[in-house]
Amino acid sequence: MNLATLQLFLSEQPSPATLFSTGRHLFLPNSQTREKRGLSYGSEERQQLDIYEPNEIPADPDMIAFFYGGGWITGNKDIHRFIGRSWAKRGYVVALPNYRLAPEVRYPDQVEDVARSLKWIRNKYENYPGNIYLAGHSAGAHLASLVGFSKKWREIAGLDSEAIEGFILLSGVYQFYPYEKADYRVREFLGEKRYWREAQPFNQVNDSLPPVFLAHGKADTEVLPEQSIQLRDKLEKLGVRTELLLESGRGHIELLLETSRSGAHFWTSMENFFGE
Repeated sequence: MNLATLQLFLSEQPSPATLFSTGRHLFLPNSQTREKRGLSYGSEERQQLDIYEPNEIPADPDMIAFFYGGGWITGNKDIHRFIGRSWAKRGYVVALPNYRLAPEVRYPDQVEDVARSLKWIRNKYENYPGNIYLAGHSAGAHLASLVGFSKKWREIAGLDSEAIEGFILLSGVYQFYPYEKADYRVREFLGEKRYWREAQPFNQVNDSLPPVFLAHGKADTEVLPEQSIQLRDKLEKLGVRTELLLESGRGHIELLLETSRSGAHFWTSMENFFGE
């Protein structure tokens, strides 16, 4: 972990319990899980993924592909190792892909990487259960939802809507401001204005989607909670089963770090939702 990442993790002053849990899972493997790291799904250096498994994989495991955030311009799977380890400890099989970053690549290259990683999991991972949850945080939630909501990208990933068990989306970006007023990171990601509409998951929503679980911190000033609120409202109008967990006092990063704790409210809400 570099200094910038440490400062980011500490920026919202998460609780000591959350910091301890995040750090423990980031730096220390645990005896209840195993790891397969650096699996190539393409020829580029960043086209690699890690898979975290519980030691005892059930006959029909729940598998989650988690895509990290970083505004499309930064981030890597290694600093999100705490997600793979803590979620696998809970019994999930977790895939954690890297993807290429802007401005070195522009839309649609990052989305293609996400789709390509999912296709690799479906075709190459020996314990693939036949369906998968798509998950992500921030820009990663944007990428996961864009691929999963869009028929075009699902086909590229080799997934039909029945193969997606559901979505687990944290603090995501689902709509953009008009291109000229959009955050510079959005413009770096898109490269060209002509992609502005099609690259917004909000515009790809349809009534055939599997269940969508959303979580957002009420104190998030990096990605405003309205992103998740408006997506929930649109999904509900279309009849898609959805739930939004709004966490009081939680910011953009703290919401993610808290998922490393087994007692986090996130787990109760998410597992109850998909268990219904």
